[in-house]
Amino acid sequence: MDNEIVRRIQTPFCDTMPEFNVIASCNGLLCLSDSLYSDPLYIYNPFTRKHRELPKSRQFDDQEVVFGFGFHPVTNEYKVVKIVLYWNQYNVFPRQRPRGHRIHDHTRSEVQVYSLGNTNWRSIRKVPYRLEQRASEALVCGRLHWLAQLRICRGTRIHRDVAIVSFDLADEQFREVPRPECGNLIMANYQLTVLGGCLSAVACHLYDRYEIWVMEEYSVKESWLKKYNIKDCIRQFMKPEFQRPYGIWKNVLNQRIARVLCIFENGNILMEYRGGVLVSHNPNSGTNV
Repeated sequence: MDNEIVRRIQTPFCDTMPEFNVIASCNGLLCLSDSLYSDPLYIYNPFTRKHRELPKSRQFDDQEVVFGFGFHPVTNEYKVVKIVLYWNQYNVFPRQRPRGHRIHDHTRSEVQVYSLGNTNWRSIRKVPYRLEQRASEALVCGRLHWLAQLRICRGTRIHRDVAIVSFDLADEQFREVPRPECGNLIMANYQLTVLGGCLSAVACHLYDRYEIWVMEEYSVKESWLKKYNIKDCIRQFMKPEFQRPYGIWKNVLNQRIARVLCIFENGNILMEYRGGVLVSHNPNSGTNV
């Protein structure tokens, strides 16, 4: 690894957007956004250096933006999804709600979709969930996936829970996907990823143990299997002072201690710890590189 050459991505539009976030990668294409203002958006091929700037979309005051980018093999389309969450100061919940009632969000939203090759964004509907405010990290079966926070009213108390929500790039519908039975965790302790082509969920317990669940048959709850346990390696690789990564990695971990990136052909799991430390974990021996 010491002899490997790391190359910085130099984009042809660096003068107008010197610092950017990678929303997602798909089939070698990168979807990039301005790290400060969300717009402009680019689709960029780092190998050919060809790029396309997407048209500006509708903006709101006090907005938060959740992105997704992917390809659907049936429609043969690349799509960028921009979910705009904006505050609605007049949205007040009634005091009385039926027992077990779900409270989805406290903001209003607008879902905007751009099909690569078109000239305009389309506004389709609001999202009926309070999504985690980070880009979709899992594209499976032509569907983008996010974590969503649910608040369930039980009597006079409101309980928090986590759901997995998908957006189908073909019919452009939101759906819930059954989640694994890995306990009641807060959303910050979950991560969605793709391992071996399957939707996978990573659950962090007490910051010293990671469980990796894999959904071997998509959208079938019973097919969730706990396949990996990673223990006692978090403090070893945590830097005493977390330096904020520059450029494309800025804010990528948000509040997470670590995230699972991929699984190698030899079965090792690649993880990134806060501070930019990359670790290859052998789930059989429990050793790390």
